[in-house]
Amino acid sequence: MKKLLLPIFMLMLILPVMAQQIVSIHGTVTDIATGNPINNQAVVIMNDSSSGWFYYQTVYTNSNGYYYDSIPIPPAGAGILYVQTIDCQNYLHQQVITYNPTHLNFTVDFAICHSNTPCQANFSFLQQVPLTVQFNDASVGGGNLRQWNFGDGMTSTLMNPSHTFTGPGLYIVTLSIGAPGTTCYNTMSQSVYVWDSTGGGCQAAFVIIPDSMNTVNTFHFINQSSGNIHTWTWNFGDGHSQTITTPANPNVLHTYAQNGAYYVCLTIHGADSSCYDVTCDTLIVGIPPTCHAGFTYYNDSVALSNLVHFIDQSTGNITNWSWNFGDGGTSNEQNPLHNYAVPGNYHVTLTVSSPAQWCYDSVTHLIVVGTNPGCQANFSYGANPSTGNHTIHFTDLSTGNPTAWFWSFGDGTSGSTQNPVHTYGSPGSYVVCLTITGNNCTSTYCKNVVVSDSINYHNIYGQVFAGNFPLSIGFAMIFSLDTNANFQPFVDVFPIDSNGVYYFTMVPDGHYYIMAIPVNPTGYLPTYYGNTINWEQATLITLGTPNNPYNINLVASDQLTPGPGSVSGQINMGDMVSSLVDKVNIILMNEQGTPVGFTKVAASGAFSFPSMAYGTYYLHPEMPGVTSDQIKVILTPDTPQAVVVMTFSGNSILGIRAETSPVTQCSVYPNPVTDHVAVSLDMKQGMQVFAEIQNLAGQLMSRTPVSLVIGSNMISISTFSLPAGIYTLRIFSNDGVNLHTKLLKTR
Repeated sequence: MKKLLLPIFMLMLILPVMAQQIVSIHGTVTDIATGNPINNQAVVIMNDSSSGWFYYQTVYTNSNGYYYDSIPIPPAGAGILYVQTIDCQNYLHQQVITYNPTHLNFTVDFAICHSNTPCQANFSFLQQVPLTVQFNDASVGGGNLRQWNFGDGMTSTLMNPSHTFTGPGLYIVTLSIGAPGTTCYNTMSQSVYVWDSTGGGCQAAFVIIPDSMNTVNTFHFINQSSGNIHTWTWNFGDGHSQTITTPANPNVLHTYAQNGAYYVCLTIHGADSSCYDVTCDTLIVGIPPTCHAGFTYYNDSVALSNLVHFIDQSTGNITNWSWNFGDGGTSNEQNPLHNYAVPGNYHVTLTVSSPAQWCYDSVTHLIVVGTNPGCQANFSYGANPSTGNHTIHFTDLSTGNPTAWFWSFGDGTSGSTQNPVHTYGSPGSYVVCLTITGNNCTSTYCKNVVVSDSINYHNIYGQVFAGNFPLSIGFAMIFSLDTNANFQPFVDVFPIDSNGVYYFTMVPDGHYYIMAIPVNPTGYLPTYYGNTINWEQATLITLGTPNNPYNINLVASDQLTPGPGSVSGQINMGDMVSSLVDKVNIILMNEQGTPVGFTKVAASGAFSFPSMAYGTYYLHPEMPGVTSDQIKVILTPDTPQAVVVMTFSGNSILGIRAETSPVTQCSVYPNPVTDHVAVSLDMKQGMQVFAEIQNLAGQLMSRTPVSLVIGSNMISISTFSLPAGIYTLRIFSNDGVNLHTKLLKTR
C-alpha cells in the first residue's frame, strides 16, 4: 500500500496542471429596437455531455449589457458549447460554438427584444395561392393599433390581414404599431416576393448528406427547392460560397477545413422577381449530433385519394415530433396521417427534439400528393445469383423525367447512376434512399432492403381488422423466430394503409411471426397472426411457399379507468441490439389479468402509463421470441407512482419492481413565485437528480443538476429572469424520481 502513495501523490500534483484549459465566453446583450444594453439578462452556457462531461451555468449581464463566463474543460478537449438567452416573447436565441485546444476564446453577442421596450413591430407571412398573401402580426405592444402598407398602394388596419396583390413581383410591406408621437410606436418593413399562377413562385429547400467515400468533413448538399429557378447560391457558413446557374446540376459537394458548427444557407433566384427565397440550416461538422430528423411518406392506396402516410425515420433519443404539412396543417404525432384538400406539391417539415437530451433538428422534403404531374422517386431491387447473394440490382422507377439520381445504399456508400448494381459486405437489412432532381422537381424515397445469404425471397401480405372494419392506421411487423442467446432476428415494419392492408417484400426463407399494432392504444391490442397477443400462442409461418393473405383480427382490450396514479419505466439494453428496443410493447393488465391497454417502448427504452386509477396491475413486455417477467405494481394514495426497471439480457426481459417512490415528502414554495422557488425533499436514498423549468410551449428555461442525500434536502432555483407566466417544474432522475408541478411567475 505504501508503494502506491508516491505515485498517487504525484498524480494529484499533475492533474491540476493538466486540467487548466479554460474556454472563455463573453459578449453583450442589446435591445434590438433601440440598441441599448440590457441589464440583468440571463445567459445560459451549457454542453450536451456527448464528450463525457457535463456543464451548465447561468450568468447575468451588467449595466453595460456585458456578460462573461470561464469554463474549465478536460485536457486537450474539443467539443461544442451552447450559448442561450430568452427574449421578451419567450423565444430561445441560441448560438453554437466549437472549441479546441487552439481556439478557446469566443465573443457571442445577442440583439433581442426586451420587456422594457414599449413597442416592437414584427410580422410573418405565408403565400399558398397565387397573388394572395396571409400576414400574421407578431408584434409586442401597441395595443390594437395596426397600420399595414402593402407596397402596392393598399393599406389595412386588421391585426392579421390577407391581401391579394394585383400582380407578381417584389413589394416592400410595412407594419406600424401604436400611435405616432407616443412612446409606444414602432414600424417594421420586409421584402415580400409575390408569385402568380404562371410564375409558380419559389420555395428554397435542401438536405445535407455526409459523403460516404471516407472523405473527412465532406458533405453532399442536395437541392430540394421548387419553382422556376435560374440560379442557386450556396453559402456554406465557413466563408466559402458557390453559385450554380441553370441548366447545371444545383447539387454540390463541399469539404470543411475543420470541425465546427456552420450556418448553411441556400438562396434561389428566378429569371425575374416572381421567384426568390432563402432557407438556412445549422450543420455540425466532426461532432456527432445527438439526433437527426428524417422521414419518408407514401400516398394511400385508395384511388383518387389525397391521403398521405408520414413515417418518422429520425434517429436519436427523441421525445417530441412537430410536423408542418405545407398546407397549414400540423401534427405532433410521430407517424401522422394527413388528408390534403387538393393534389399538388407541398413542402413538409419535420422538427424533432428532446429537451432532456439537448437534441433539436429539422428537415424539409418536397412531396407530391395525388395526381399532380410532379416527380416522385421510386425504385425496385433484386438479387442476382450469378453475381453473388450480396449483390443487389437497383431499378429506377421514378416519375417526372428526372435528370440526376443520388443513391444512399445504407452501408455508408453512395452512387449517382440511374440503375446501379451494388455489392454489400455482409448480409443484413439496409435503409436505401433515392433522391431525384431535375425539371424543377426533387423527390426522395427510402425503403428497407434485405441482403441475405439466401436467394429465395417472398412477398407477404394481409389485411388487419379492428372488429368488423379494417384498421385504418397502424403498423405491421414481421419477426423471424430467433431464440439464440444473442437475439438478432430479421425485422421489417410496414405502415398499414386506410384499408388495413400491409405488404412485405423481399422476405427470405425462414420461420416468422407477424404482428399488427394499432396507433390508438385504447380499444384494441397488438395482435399476432393467429389472433393472439402472446407470441407463444401465435401461428408461426414458414417460408417456403407463402400462404397469403395472412389476415389478423385485433384482440379487443377492456377499458382502463383513468385516475391520479401513474406507472413509468425503462428497459435497459444490456446485450440487446439497441435498434430493437422500440419494437417492444408493454401490455397492461388489471388485477384479474385482463388486458386494459398497451404502450410502445420508445427508442430510448422509456415507457409510461400516465393516468391510472388506484389498484393492482401487471405489466408484461411482449416481443416475439423473447421471454419476459410479469411485473406487479400497486398504486395507492400513499404510493400513486410506480417505477419499473427492466433489463434485456440474452433473449429475456427481466424486471425489477419499484412500487414505492424514493421520495417520502415533497413541497414547493412559494407559489406564485417571484425571484426563486424552493423545493423541500425527504429521500429514502441519495441520488443525482435534475431540476427543470419549462414554459407552456415546452421550451426549456433552466436545467440544474442536484445531488440529494438520504433524509431532508433543499433545492433553490432562480426564477428571477423568467417573464411572468405559467411554467412547469420537473424534478427527475434515472432512479425513480419523476415529480411535476405548475409554477405561476407573477413579475
